[in-house]
Amino acid sequence: MGMNRRESQYVKVARIAYRLTQRTLPRYSHAKSPHHFTLPQLAACVLLMFYLDLSYRDLEEWLLATDMVCRVLELPRVPDHTTLQRTYKKLRKLDFERMKNQLLEENGVEEAAIASDSTGFSPGQASLYYQTRSGR
Repeated sequence: MGMNRRESQYVKVARIAYRLTQRTLPRYSHAKSPHHFTLPQLAACVLLMFYLDLSYRDLEEWLLATDMVCRVLELPRVPDHTTLQRTYKKLRKLDFERMKNQLLEENGVEEAAIASDSTGFSPGQASLYYQTRSGR
């Protein structure tokens, strides 16, 4: 049976992100790094995190649930959220912005401005009580 399978948008974005990071970044950030993951693999995960608007922890959980994306990124296992956060800090701002813009352009997303949060925390962590008392 020759079924024509459609590729998921997330797999497509992961493929583009991985290709962009492989072209732009060195294989490892340091010669003495443990070599569990390559820098392009981790940077592609960070690009996915911004594309999906997830926190570091949520991306870790999302990757645990998505085998196809992990296969496209050639991940031996899912990186820890702290590894993803450290990777974002290692990336030069200009390189990251350029890769992010290329990813959006190749995927057909047109935006005038995109904001990113490097804390990894969701902005809505305030309690319902606090939000009602502060008038939000």
